Formats: sequence, structure tokens, C-alpha cells
Amino acid sequence: MLFVLSKTSDQSVDGATRLLVLERLQDKGLTPLIRSARLSAFESALLGPERVKEMERAIAAWTETEEDALYTRGDVFCSEDFTLFLIFGSGEDEMASMRAGIVYEGSTTEPRKKLDAFCRNVSDVLETARNAGGEGNVLGMLFPNWRDDEPRVSSALARFAGSESHARDESTLEQQRAVELLEDEEAREFLRRVKEAHTEGRMSELMFGGETEARPALISRMSDVGLLRREVLVRCRKSGRALFRLPSPDALSIITASNAVCSECGSKIADEKIEEMIAPTEQAGALLEDGRWLVGRVRTVLRECGIPESAITIGSASGEGEAQMMVSACDELFLFVLRDGDVTLAHARRALERQAETEAAHLVVIATGKIQEDARGRLREHARRRSRAGGESEVLMFENLEVSPSELQHALERASQRSLARELYALDASLGFSVGYMIATRFRLLQTSGALQDLAASAIGAIAGSLREI
Repeated sequence: MLFVLSKTSDQSVDGATRLLVLERLQDKGLTPLIRSARLSAFESALLGPERVKEMERAIAAWTETEEDALYTRGDVFCSEDFTLFLIFGSGEDEMASMRAGIVYEGSTTEPRKKLDAFCRNVSDVLETARNAGGEGNVLGMLFPNWRDDEPRVSSALARFAGSESHARDESTLEQQRAVELLEDEEAREFLRRVKEAHTEGRMSELMFGGETEARPALISRMSDVGLLRREVLVRCRKSGRALFRLPSPDALSIITASNAVCSECGSKIADEKIEEMIAPTEQAGALLEDGRWLVGRVRTVLRECGIPESAITIGSASGEGEAQMMVSACDELFLFVLRDGDVTLAHARRALERQAETEAAHLVVIATGKIQEDARGRLREHARRRSRAGGESEVLMFENLEVSPSELQHALERASQRSLARELYALDASLGFSVGYMIATRFRLLQTSGALQDLAASAIGAIAGSLREI
């Protein structure tokens, strides 16, 4: 999964200075890929490197005078786990401002600091060129500061979040295990019955109706992950009325040691009827209500796909087992509609209304039950209509909680590639193909190469170990 950060400066430079900037950046160890490819072509044409720069200047001058276009629009600089880019000009006005950016993976350390260092290098090169007063012309008396570019989707995310604050704290290991346990439909249904029985005062009926006796392992697992807590209920043997609840057998031991007596019959508490009970915890209620356990599960899948927590916004719950999330993947919005149950036509209509409100190009519907055929048809038809109208639209549907991380990963990566192609479109004419797609392919191939190297190293280690055993 690729991400982009960029900064803009109001500084403008002419064609000759652009070549000078690239040349001096290379002296700093930043090799411009597009310029290097052109120089290599000139060297091949001249059958040697002697007059390569002379040819470069001649072609640059011809391009600017005869074709009324700038020879150098910008360049890219490849490093091991990230790529920097510098684009001279903005939009239709190729002489207005500059934009610098970094393309990186989720595993890249401190990408913002790397981008800041690159911007300082560009500033230093321009300052040197201005002080030298030589070739080229740096417009403007003072070099302005670089400013961070705002994501295109920031306003849409703000509208989605509204005025509510959404916690982004990492889940504890216990909460993660609780979410994993609630993926089991039997566990969710049992926990709902426990919650209803506890609310309605029917826990004794549930406990001694034989249902809990068939689920001791499930109850134990739920207790371990903080979904259930064990309680002790004390009843008067004569009247059968509940006297009080205690959080643990230890608490009961303290009371019985004090020789407390029953308020109903006067007998010692130790002689009254003691029943071991269970009750849902606050965490259980929070995870079950409004499908929050499902939100936790999908967040885990998104993190596995490389989406950082900062790119995930949780919407307000509907109170009907439905939750919503918004994910920004390289300035493309994904609206996630999560349903703990079946998705009906009414749910599909609400999801499409929400997609229109948020202006999300991608809609992902995830249900623990079935997506009914009329709902599925409505979602697909909506996507087809938007595509025919020229808008980007995609609908992904997962039912029975069968969320495919690979399919979701592919959708996120496609969005990332489209965003990268838009970001670097100004450089495409310089190479004759999509620079954005080239960079995305580069990251993918390097990942594959790294995985193969790791596999080879593992195999060599295994062979060496077996030889030592022999």
C-alpha cells in the first residue's frame, strides 16, 4: 500500500535553472531518474559521453523556442523504500510554483522528515543558484516557505466525522481476543441472551435451565477476554428471595467470616443458598451494541492491508446493529457500511444515501448475515449508473463475515495507483508513459524480490541446519 505526502512553494524558476537544480541535486546524491534516462539516450546517440550536456542544452532550447514548451517539468528520485518527486509548475501554468513530495509504504520510517529534508535540499540549491547569479533565473526576491498540501478528501472526512470525537487508541490484547471470539455467531447469540436475561432479571432461569451447563468452555473463554464476569448470588433458603450479588467468592468469604445474618429469616449468610452466576461486562455491551465488535474486526483487517490508524474514521452508530467507517487511501475515500445481520433493500438504500453524502467513490458493505438479492441488485445497478455517467464508482460486498483481505487489499492498491497517477501526471510526457504506474510497479516488484530473497535465505538456513544435523 502506497501513500503520498506533498508540499508546495510559490517559487518559480525558468527552464535553464531547472536543469541546474537537477544537476546540483545529483551532486547531493539525489539522482534524477528522468534526466538520467534522457542523458543515457543522448550518450547512445553520440556514441560516447563527451558532448552529452551540449546536446541536452540544445534540445532544451529547441523545445522552449520551437514548441513553446518547457523541456524540464520535474523529476523523480528513487531510494530503497521511498521515492521523492519534484514538479516545476502548477496545472496549466508551468511557471507557477513548485511541488515536492514523497511516495512511501506504511513501513517507511518518518516519511515527513524525509520530505522536509528533500525540500531543504531544493531550497539550498536554489539559494546557491541565486547567490551565484549565473546560469538561469530564480524569480522572486526571497525564497518562500514550503507549505503542506491539504488532502483533497479532508473536507469530506470532516463532514463524515461531524463534531464527534473518535478514539483512535490501539486496542488491548484482551479486546482484540474478544473481537476474535465474537466472530463466532454462536458466541454472539449466547452473549446476547445473557445480556437480555441479566437486564430482565432472568439469570437464574438461564443459569439453571441447562443452557449454561452445555457451554462451560465458551463461558470460560468469554471470562478470559473480559466479555463475562462471574458473580455470586445469595438467596434466602426460606423465602427464595435474592438478598444481594457479590463480585467474587472472595467477597462472599469476607461476609461469611463476619457472621452476617439474613435480613429475611435471621440465619447466617453461610447457611443460605449460594448460586454462582455470570453477567455481561461493560466491554461486552459496548462491543455488541451497534456492531462495534465488527468495527474492531474490520479495523484489524485494514491495518493488515497497510492502512494506518490515522486514515480510519469511525462514524456514529445507528443503534440498529449497523456501523459506518470512512477510510482515506491516497486521497480516495472508501465508505464501509457494517451490518451485524442481514442487509435488506432498506439497508442498501441508506448505504447509497450515505455514499452520496460523503462523496466516497468506493462503497464496501460487510454483513455477518446475507446480502439479500434485491439489495445486491440495487447496489450493483447504482455502481453501473455512476460508471456510465463518467464517475469513479466501485461496490464491494462481503456476507457471512467472509471479508477477503486480499480482495480488499487489491481495491485499496488500485485506488493508490490511480491517486499516484494523478499526482505525477505532469511528468508522463517526459518519459512517454505513466510515471505514477511505473513507481507503483517498482514498489511491487521490489516487494516481490524482497520476499523471494527472504524465502531463499530461509531455505538456505534450513539446508544448512539439516547438514549440521547429519
